[in-house]
Amino acid sequence: MIGRRKELKTLSDICDGRGSSFVAVYGRRRIGKTYLINHMFKEHRKECLFFNYTGISEVPKEIQIENFIDRIYEWFRVKPTEAISNWSAVFRFLKYTIDDEVVKRNHKAKVIIFLDEIPWIDPNNKDGFLSSLGYFWNTYCEERGNIVLIVCGSNASWIKNRIFEESTGPLYKRLTHKIPMYPFDLHETKEYLLKEKGFNLDNKSIIEFYMVFGGVAKYLSYLDARDSISSNIDKLFFDTEGFMFNEYHAVFRSLFMERADYHKILIEALCLKPRGLSVTELSKALNLSVGGKLLSAISELENSGFIQGISKFGNKKKGIRYIVSDPYILFHHKWIKELSRNDIANLDIGYWNSVVGSQKYALWTGRSFEMLVITNVRTYLKARGAGGLFSGVYYWESKAKEEGETGAQIDMVVEYGNGIYDIVECKFYNQEYEISKEYAKTMMNKMLMFRKHGLKRTQKGELKMVFLTTYGLVHNVAYNSLNISGELTIDELLS
Repeated sequence: MIGRRKELKTLSDICDGRGSSFVAVYGRRRIGKTYLINHMFKEHRKECLFFNYTGISEVPKEIQIENFIDRIYEWFRVKPTEAISNWSAVFRFLKYTIDDEVVKRNHKAKVIIFLDEIPWIDPNNKDGFLSSLGYFWNTYCEERGNIVLIVCGSNASWIKNRIFEESTGPLYKRLTHKIPMYPFDLHETKEYLLKEKGFNLDNKSIIEFYMVFGGVAKYLSYLDARDSISSNIDKLFFDTEGFMFNEYHAVFRSLFMERADYHKILIEALCLKPRGLSVTELSKALNLSVGGKLLSAISELENSGFIQGISKFGNKKKGIRYIVSDPYILFHHKWIKELSRNDIANLDIGYWNSVVGSQKYALWTGRSFEMLVITNVRTYLKARGAGGLFSGVYYWESKAKEEGETGAQIDMVVEYGNGIYDIVECKFYNQEYEISKEYAKTMMNKMLMFRKHGLKRTQKGELKMVFLTTYGLVHNVAYNSLNISGELTIDELLS
């Protein structure tokens, strides 16, 4: 199983450990949470007694309970002898059923109870689900000593607020393990595309796939190695029957339910500002007050992996800007958002292939490349051979403060704990990148201004100019005028 070795080991250790465990698995929609748990207990730990139930979005309590009882029957072939109309009765029935099954089988291994998409079961906690679950854990699971209760959900904020950090109630401090799940990084995406899907791709093509799908396992699973990159994208996005045609709206609706439109408004504003917006700037752009609703939505978008806060170097608390960090979201807003169903239905065959050669595409890939390097900074550090010293990644900017100065903007400053700073420039081109005379002057000014106003005159530090490019740099006169400390290519990034 690609990319989930750490999570599998954690689950295996839980199965081998003493006592019962209460585990939360969380991460964005389509990331592979359900697949991980099912794979673990259907392939690796078959000796465990396994039961699972998946909540359904936007259905009433009565339907959720009926479905839960049906799942008990499907797993254990047991029906209740009396009507069940509340969650307390549901968990009592589950308890009796599991106990009878353990005795019948003379079962000695762990009992796994997997409750998937738990935020959908009782999203506003009106039906008593969490209270009943807490009582079930306190009086049954924990006492039995051989139960692994796993709760899972795509709405990471709901999981954190209701289960991680609630200050009162039956789940207070009951969680024993947290297993966050993230998208595949660049290396894992490469491994998946080459080994699992059977593609024969160079590293540039892998990065182009990543700019569209990110590292979301389910999205990548839709790809067909018999087709070209362009053909895959046409079939999935620019076809009204494509798997990804309605995905954007489905993602927001499934995660944020009745608040989905509000969250989409925030995302749309941020997509218009690739370098990000502060909370104050975002509130002004949308004419919203800086209050609990806005801050809560920002937190939920961040917990879902859609946005990321980037601090300003030298002002790490107050200078936070939020950028859209999810490649798929950025792709949707750049290429799909303005197209109606009718527009897509009337696109020429091979539409995306015609886009790829355009200037608009070149500008988009350039910015997207920079974004994926920032959000995959660990991959960058590995290529630089400096991961152990990493302190943080920041942006920095400064207006001219003295006569004769020119302002400067740096999108990626990598700070190391030993007083070394990488000033990183990312360039995604179809050939070696050639530094012009004017661009060389811009880079020299960035280094000068950062040392003068970023590090301050009293702060010591070693600045390193680093270029991360597709195929390397042309060693011309402008190149020789710069003190370039590091040259990385995408082959080194993905090696």
